Amino acid sequence: MPQRCTDIIKKSKLKMTIYNIKIYVHPKVYPPSDDTYLLLEALNIPYRAKFLDMGSGTGIVGIYAALNGASYVLSIDINPIASLLTYCNAHINGVSEIVDSINASLFMALRRKRTFDIIAFNPPYLPVEEEGLLERAWSGGVSGRKVIDEFLRDIDEYLVENGEIFMVQSSLSNPMHTLTYLEKKGFKAEIVKSKRFFFEEILAIRAYRRVKRASHQSSFSRTRRRNQRWLSS
Repeated sequence: MPQRCTDIIKKSKLKMTIYNIKIYVHPKVYPPSDDTYLLLEALNIPYRAKFLDMGSGTGIVGIYAALNGASYVLSIDINPIASLLTYCNAHINGVSEIVDSINASLFMALRRKRTFDIIAFNPPYLPVEEEGLLERAWSGGVSGRKVIDEFLRDIDEYLVENGEIFMVQSSLSNPMHTLTYLEKKGFKAEIVKSKRFFFEEILAIRAYRRVKRASHQSSFSRTRRRNQRWLSS
């Protein structure tokens, strides 16, 4: 194991096993939580897919993709400790040749038109403004949408024509706005998983392009009604 991994693992306070994946958790990195598990349950990974794990944290989502058919995974996190931890956890799970980990803010380190089959993101979605490496993992600004909106704005540039987006959001940060925005950009967006807590509901959203918009209009309308029922239940 690389020396830098040995050093960071010594500072990690917890070791977890999730879906038979061994994960070390560092005090300055967001640990796998209920929203992580919801995203994992929602994922559908085509064989040999190119997979973008945005906001990688410990790397669990990208490692899961690599172990379940993805041919290449790029994991991105704004937290440099998270990026290193992702690299080390990938090494521990034998997928370091598939998983690349970089320290960057959203798509800033990627050239235009570098595309992926699947893009997954568990964004900071709580309507709070907190600073710090760890706190940035959940701090979404006053509306909870600061990072979400920036991510959605550029998503078209990095997704193949028939690619899919999987993302998590909270009922506290206006998920209907996300669904409507994606629809306006030509995607069919639907809530595929949810988990309710006493103060919020977390949702897993799947989106993919409607290639022939007119022919999919009735399906699009049914999906919108289903999303509205889900959010109002």
